[in-house]
Amino acid sequence: MVPTKRSSVHGQQGFSLPEVLIAALLFAVSLLGLLQYHQVLLQAFQRQWQYQQAWSLAHHQLEMFNAGVLTQDNASALPANWQREIDTQVVEASCLRRTVKIQTSLRQQVELSRWYCIEQ
Repeated sequence: MVPTKRSSVHGQQGFSLPEVLIAALLFAVSLLGLLQYHQVLLQAFQRQWQYQQAWSLAHHQLEMFNAGVLTQDNASALPANWQREIDTQVVEASCLRRTVKIQTSLRQQVELSRWYCIEQ
């Protein structure tokens, strides 16, 4: 004879409805926290990328001026909502100081200067 298992109606197994609801609530709160963290990370990466692009663009502007290609009028195009200011100051008779300021759409500002002196 093989012993058989009897399941009783009162001995049900599993989770109750309140336990399931609490678990679902904890999961939802955890998921929202992760999504918010992901959004903050994306914004930080976007800011860092724009900041790096602004430095690169300012350096490029100064290099073009050094090569004699760049003037105030033919400066390269900027991304949307970015601003550029190029300032040239004559210092003494033989030196120029060129300053490029770039502001990104997130209001980050970069300023890069270079001296150009002619040997006499």
